[in-house]
Amino acid sequence: MEFVGQLDAEWDDGGFLGQLRRGVFSKDGAVKFLQLLKSIEIPDEAMVPKRALSLLWYLPSFLLWQRERVIELSGDAVAFDRFVIEVHNILEDVLGVP
Repeated sequence: MEFVGQLDAEWDDGGFLGQLRRGVFSKDGAVKFLQLLKSIEIPDEAMVPKRALSLLWYLPSFLLWQRERVIELSGDAVAFDRFVIEVHNILEDVLGVP
């Protein structure tokens, strides 16, 4: 599951999620991050590494926690909220729903 390394890099200070932690929201970065999420394919019967799960399940909570900081510094609440919804939708496609 090579996406794990790519997602880990996004959490680093220089990655997209690291930037969000500082309130910096880039629309171009968001598009690239969504493309990364869309590229993830996990077969139904696959054993998923714990690290992969932690990187994915934590995203929605993390994004909600960053909202206020992002809006204060980047100012585009509508674009950020659309991004968060798109992340949720992609995670539903990738991981499924109960």
